[in-house]
Amino acid sequence: MKQIWDVDELAKHWSLKFEETRLLKTKPARNHLPFAVQLKFYQNTGRFPSTINEIPETPLHYLADQLDADVSGFRDYEWSGRTGARHRKEILNFLGIRRVSATDKHAFSDWLVNTLYPHGSDPADATEAAFGWFQQRQVECPADKELERLVRSSFQQFELHLYQRCADSLSTDSKMLMESSLSNDAEGVSFGDLKAGPGRTGLESVLKEVEKLNFIRSLHLPVDMFASFSTKVLQRYRQRANSESAWEMRQHPWTIRYGLYAVFLYSRQREIIDGLIELFIQIVHRLSARSERRLVKTLLADFQKVHGKTALLFRIAEAVLNNPEGLVKEVVYPVAGEDTLKSLLKEFKSSGPAYQQQVHKIIRSSYSNHYRRMLPKILDALTFCSGNSRHHPVLDALDWLKDHESSTQRYIQLEDSIPVEGVIQPKWHDIVIEEHQGEKRINRINYEICVMQALRNRLRSKEVWVVDADRYRNPDDDLPQDFDANREDYYRDLGQTTDATAFVSQLRDDMNAALEALNRDMPKNRKVKILSQGKNRGSAPISSKSPTFFRYYNLSSG
Repeated sequence: MKQIWDVDELAKHWSLKFEETRLLKTKPARNHLPFAVQLKFYQNTGRFPSTINEIPETPLHYLADQLDADVSGFRDYEWSGRTGARHRKEILNFLGIRRVSATDKHAFSDWLVNTLYPHGSDPADATEAAFGWFQQRQVECPADKELERLVRSSFQQFELHLYQRCADSLSTDSKMLMESSLSNDAEGVSFGDLKAGPGRTGLESVLKEVEKLNFIRSLHLPVDMFASFSTKVLQRYRQRANSESAWEMRQHPWTIRYGLYAVFLYSRQREIIDGLIELFIQIVHRLSARSERRLVKTLLADFQKVHGKTALLFRIAEAVLNNPEGLVKEVVYPVAGEDTLKSLLKEFKSSGPAYQQQVHKIIRSSYSNHYRRMLPKILDALTFCSGNSRHHPVLDALDWLKDHESSTQRYIQLEDSIPVEGVIQPKWHDIVIEEHQGEKRINRINYEICVMQALRNRLRSKEVWVVDADRYRNPDDDLPQDFDANREDYYRDLGQTTDATAFVSQLRDDMNAALEALNRDMPKNRKVKILSQGKNRGSAPISSKSPTFFRYYNLSSG
């Protein structure tokens, strides 16, 4: 039971009603407080306190004030004696609680196996939930040892049923492959390989991850069945299998071995797919980021910003028009020297279309010399989908690349019906699309790079999702499968209302209150400086005791 209670909670849960105080008239005054404590404790928890230390101090004093009783003599009460037992029996009779029967125990066990444990609860959770379950049915909760036996036997029954269900769903060929991977001299992918991480990023590690993925797929696991399992259940048995060696796995009875291994493989499949997607996203980002850093570093080495470019252009134009037949070094250099013109050219290259061309040139070089061997292996191992037709051009572009994977064609004619809109970013159009003999074409490698960048952006926003992934799964699967049927329960667990209007109204009130507090307190806050100009017009320095990743809080410049 929680230890901290506010005034409203005390009044609601610990106030004695008239009919409850009448029970105290036949008892000595010294027993009034212990009797009332046990009565209210049972009403709030569905059980009696096992020790006096379970009783919170605040509710105890709240009851004592109602009864005008002395708390100091509270510990002298015979909790485990005949008086305590008689009082507890009287409380149960008053509340209409009947003794537990074999039928009640069987119903409780069925509820654990079919309702509670499938949602990821463990025996400790079941013990806590038991008191409420029996109280709701006005049945006396079994004694501690009997309850523990019921909870653990039900959990064992749930586990055996889960293992059996998983094992029965596997084909004979799948079981043979699983046994082979558990052997000491496993050929191909072993249990140890499946447990291991990808290691250092490279073509070899990508191929190893793809090999693991292909092995798991060859088992034809019942994905739909596993998708119906609670995430907590999957995590529990995935961790259990991961903590064991191949030898320990072989010691289990075949039902447990296949069931435990199947859950582990299903979870690993999702993890491997997520890992490949993360690697793809990082590589594509690295291509652009590193290319820009390399180029900026080169440009900054000899970059000098030219000021007054408009006036300079006017003076050059005036000088050229006054002497159109003169030499450049005689007409232009006196107005704008050679060094000034070189700086002007470098400044243009660092910000104009030429800059983007150089960035793309470096990206192309990195991709074709290294990453082009790796990324297609990742894409071939994954199946991409989207529920929005707006993003289908990216999927169509992927299909085109896969269909022409073995082609040696260097250029693609735009008339070949390859997707362009939604695939090639506007800033790259003039760079990657070329004119050749009156026809537009695009270099094959340039197109691949554009497709990779478009796919990365859509994966990050989940506009494109991946079959059998976890983090990058279909967004429609983010909600629990039983959400519609148990919508009110989920909203209650989240502490939210199902009334959209009330939710928005509360959110608006909270935002208004926060903004008013900010507006009211900001002028008086000596730690905040608001400047009239500059990039960071508002900043609040944070002390050195604050987290190292957060040293300044920048305010909106409004």
